[in-house]
Amino acid sequence: MSELENILLNDEKPSVYFEQIRSTELLGTLFPELKALIGIPQNRFHHHEGDAWTHTMMVLDEAAKRRKIVKEPYGFMLSALCHDLGKAVCTTVSDDGTVHSYEHETIGLPIVRAFMERTTDNIKLIEYVLNMTELHMEPNVMAHAKSKMKKTTKLFDSAIEPFDLIQLAVCDGLGKLPKCDDTEGFLVQRYEMYRKIMERPYLTEKDLIGAGLKSAENLSEILIYAHKLRLAGLDKDDQLKQSLAYARSVLKIKF
Repeated sequence: MSELENILLNDEKPSVYFEQIRSTELLGTLFPELKALIGIPQNRFHHHEGDAWTHTMMVLDEAAKRRKIVKEPYGFMLSALCHDLGKAVCTTVSDDGTVHSYEHETIGLPIVRAFMERTTDNIKLIEYVLNMTELHMEPNVMAHAKSKMKKTTKLFDSAIEPFDLIQLAVCDGLGKLPKCDDTEGFLVQRYEMYRKIMERPYLTEKDLIGAGLKSAENLSEILIYAHKLRLAGLDKDDQLKQSLAYARSVLKIKF
């Protein structure tokens, strides 16, 4: 286990380590992407706690409280550490003094990738953190908007570990001032509904072949369509019926 992994998985407040090396050359040597967050302003309406560094440290400590309940603890903690790295390169201040960090969750992905590839050669871990970083804003946005089931289901389906994504979003809301502590109930409820959908029987390639379809290329396209039906809550029989109709009418397949 590396020193960083040990800190992230075992320290009660991992921020203590980073604060200790903040004023030393070690921070810039080991974690230049984190050092870049020092002094980066944040929107005062949403963040009274200070700069992007302060927010990241607060989120990291909140994540430490939840790392035992997530599916990928180390990746989860790394995601908390990396989630706002993009703010260092996309934060702007308008003429009236309003701070914006538009699209920092996507603009920062190359920075996160560079950090992760220097930290580990575990491809699955790297992809997990990139996925979490890219999606970390969306759960709380959807919770506050009381988004429809279709939208939250699509979000969870795009997440490598949807439960972990919810926990990161909650930590992001708790790791600031004023705290955003009103999203977890909505998100967990929607996650349970998504999980029940995914536990139901669903259409497979074998089912399509059994129904008379044979083209491998067409099977792939039809399965994508069938998955959308699955997410919409259709049972397996209806998935098959509508997928076969799609194959005939849209793809013009004869069988």
